[in-house]
Amino acid sequence: MLTKIELKNFKCFKEEIHFPLRQINLLTGINGRGKSTILQALLLLRQSIEHSEVTTKILLNGSCIRLGNFVDVRNSSISRDEPIVLKYYFYEIVHPNKVIHKCMEYLLRENLDDDMVAEISEINLCNKFNLDNSVTTIQRNYFKKDNTSFNINEYSNTDNKPKRLGDCSLNNLIPNDSSPTLIEDEEFYLNSLDESFNFSHMHYISADRIGPQEFYFKSTLKNFPNVGAKGEFTVNLLYTKRNHLVNDMLCLGDNAKTLSNQTEEWLSYVFEGAKVEISQSISNILEPLFNTNASKDRYKPANVGFGYHCILPIIVSGLIARKGEILIVENPEAHLHPKAQSRLTHFLAKVSTCGVQVFIESHSDHILNALRIAVLDKNIDHENLNILYLQLNSEPPVVQIPVQPNGGIEEWPKGFFDQMDKDFERLFGI
Repeated sequence: MLTKIELKNFKCFKEEIHFPLRQINLLTGINGRGKSTILQALLLLRQSIEHSEVTTKILLNGSCIRLGNFVDVRNSSISRDEPIVLKYYFYEIVHPNKVIHKCMEYLLRENLDDDMVAEISEINLCNKFNLDNSVTTIQRNYFKKDNTSFNINEYSNTDNKPKRLGDCSLNNLIPNDSSPTLIEDEEFYLNSLDESFNFSHMHYISADRIGPQEFYFKSTLKNFPNVGAKGEFTVNLLYTKRNHLVNDMLCLGDNAKTLSNQTEEWLSYVFEGAKVEISQSISNILEPLFNTNASKDRYKPANVGFGYHCILPIIVSGLIARKGEILIVENPEAHLHPKAQSRLTHFLAKVSTCGVQVFIESHSDHILNALRIAVLDKNIDHENLNILYLQLNSEPPVVQIPVQPNGGIEEWPKGFFDQMDKDFERLFGI
């Protein structure tokens, strides 16, 4: 699980900034203050690995996000010589009594031949076995075909023994000895630098989700099945994996524990009634049909509420996500009645208890309050809930807001979901 992200010189964040993370994370705050930037720091790696596991380049425009060119993502106040720094902290449970804390730091620079990518100039790997001990740096130089130096720094505990990182490239980028190594390919595996965390296993549903579609083309599922950033693969995935068994902790009702049945159960829970059917009328076309009650009638997507299509990819993603994976949802409240927002948040909280790390970006106080109620009802532990508020022109720019075991919030920063209080003061003088 990720425990912290640090960013420097990336988009709006010039100075080094820290974002503590927990099992379920709510990102809130003023528009344009960096909530999406936190998520983009993760999605850049996912889409780069998806494009090619063997690469020294970070893809700025891919299946998840499109950020433009390198100048668009580099902070405008820094010089061209300064790198963008992305640093990720996570932990690995070796056995019940031992947890190894690790971090991976990527330094990104401009690629003079292609401004639509960021070049990885250096990677720092760190294993923190004991935070009280000093950390020894083992630096190795690797040479590309063009004789330029590519550095990978490995931090280990104080025994000075190099840690073999496994098959990091086609040619085993980290050798047993400390001699410089020629990289025959100018590339390495982004996804195997550390086996305890997989950057490619992220389910992502963007705020820009597709609306009702009358039909979808059948397609072969990817190596990492997901609904797509806009939910464009939801129907195909739901049809293909319809008999896939979901986690017992997420099962509702007395129906079978299959993806198809549990998707319908959770839709019905959120909307107080729902039926979903996917027919295969032509060999390569899938047609979804819906109903908002238990009758046998089925209707085309355009003839049921828009909210059904907005949360269908969220529910399917939550049901297929496995322990150790990440689920990122932007604006889950879109097109939803407050009650539906609350119930959908209950679902996301349940997903987080299955070992899936959940990120929610939202402006809805109904989402916030539903998470607080999940703590009150002991559906999630208050220590596993992380609320980050990004402030406008304030220090610190990021505030971590503690939630008490009873769901209460004792520290309520100015501007943090206080508009209703301001409106009531104007309306009623209270």
